Amino acid sequence: MPQERWASFLVTPETILRWHRVLVRRHWSYPHRSPGRPQLPEETIELIVCLARENPRWGYLRIVGELKKLGVTVSKGRVANVLGRQ
Repeated sequence: MPQERWASFLVTPETILRWHRVLVRRHWSYPHRSPGRPQLPEETIELIVCLARENPRWGYLRIVGELKKLGVTVSKGRVANVLGRQ
């Protein structure tokens, strides 16, 4: 666009470029999240450990089944990890 027609604009080219830079910066900024799955609630971990301590012959699959009966949904891998740390 010829420079003599720039006066018809309400904003300067620098303003348009600044708006564009802000738009691109806002579009490509990602929320900062911690990597991995969220941790189990502390009550659930305590319940898993308590069930394993009170019933030493139960495996992780049995503990998953008992937790499901109580309304707590936990995967067998998470229960195995909790028991492996104890």
